[in-house]
Amino acid sequence: MAGKMNQTQVKDILLQLKEDIEEFTVIFSGKKSTKVDGLYKPSTREIIIHNRNTEDQNAIIYTAVHEFAHHIHVSSSPVPVPRRAHTKEFWSILHNLLSKAEALNVYKN
Repeated sequence: MAGKMNQTQVKDILLQLKEDIEEFTVIFSGKKSTKVDGLYKPSTREIIIHNRNTEDQNAIIYTAVHEFAHHIHVSSSPVPVPRRAHTKEFWSILHNLLSKAEALNVYKN
């Protein structure tokens, strides 16, 4: 993608990876975080990306896909997802999304 991506473009990419999913929002915080590149808020279904952490579009896509995997995990799980969100199921969802993103040429591993 030429130039900087915006929130809508990132969401469009995520929807290419999985479209039959509960509604969610992608938000660029406009901040830099020393702790995390992004986070997912299950209560509001928000994927928040600290877009000042990097200029690297590929890294932003990775972060968005990672948080999207949390959204899929939380919204499709028949049981409550534990607080320790990086379960085997989560990693499986993330791996599948990243493989699909690579196949669509929207992400490079």
